[in-house]
Amino acid sequence: MKALSASLVAILYAAISVNAMAADYEETAPVPADANLAEPAEIFNTSGTLTAEPLSDAYCDACSSCCDGRFRSDREFDTFIEPISNPLWSTDPRSITRARFVFLNQMIPGSSVIGKGDLQVYALEISVALNERLSIIAERDGFTTLQAQGIANDQGWADIAAGLKYVLHRDVCSQFIVSTGFQYELTQGTQGVFQGNGDGVWNPFITAGKKLGDYHVIGIVGMHLPNNNQESESIFYSLHLDRQLTCRSYAVLEFNGINYTDSGNALAVNQEGGDFINLGANNVTGNDFGSLAAGATIKLTDDLTAAAAYEFPIMGRRDLFDNRFYFQMSVMY
Repeated sequence: MKALSASLVAILYAAISVNAMAADYEETAPVPADANLAEPAEIFNTSGTLTAEPLSDAYCDACSSCCDGRFRSDREFDTFIEPISNPLWSTDPRSITRARFVFLNQMIPGSSVIGKGDLQVYALEISVALNERLSIIAERDGFTTLQAQGIANDQGWADIAAGLKYVLHRDVCSQFIVSTGFQYELTQGTQGVFQGNGDGVWNPFITAGKKLGDYHVIGIVGMHLPNNNQESESIFYSLHLDRQLTCRSYAVLEFNGINYTDSGNALAVNQEGGDFINLGANNVTGNDFGSLAAGATIKLTDDLTAAAAYEFPIMGRRDLFDNRFYFQMSVMY
């Protein structure tokens, strides 16, 4: 109950903070171009020099020369950064070409159905921008090791997932972007690390991002829909908030949640594995899980980014999740 109360306070505080940021942003919004001013406002143009003319609607709607070229990332939202936690499902709304190495270390509590232990994942996520709106994504793969007191230690390959993402709304001038997409998860992984179960899973999602002064907000919601009832079905959602501290460094706060909408039939237990593991538990319908992650992102160069975060449960159940540490390196084209 204390954890639930604390989480509600945290969510309320986040909502108030975002409201305040939005109000500050509106108060400091640029003066309209048709305002009756003694002198025109000075604005930087795309070449980095000052111009007395405001940006045209054509510029705001078009992709500038930095996006020209096959498979290049959409660079009109370059102050945005990717979410760190929940890397399998928390998808960046931009159309980008990048490779991201992901390492996570998850501690498993002694109250879990497999006993106290830990889990490591080493993955390489790939995204390829076909143009400024359509991209191919492959956010789930890699190698994992699992050690727990209640089962034999094992290691093996994760299930692979890939799909498409499409930008529905792209407003460069207001720095607002909305995308939708899906991933399809195969079942070729190693069963000793709770992969390779079921008969495939669909993960449709919608993701949106908005710049508010020095802050960026990204929200994601989606579903985990197995092709059969061997695995559990769930709704997942994430909220990312970052503040740009310098031109290359960001402070990051994220909330992740899962609601199990339908149980599986693989195991007669009342716990589930979260984003990476699906036990197929037969008694989890209505169960909730919520966690908070805090971390930082540093742009080492314009194309190379490093990020780290620590995540812990704040509401609902813990199941197989005691805490997590993330480290990521990303290179963008």
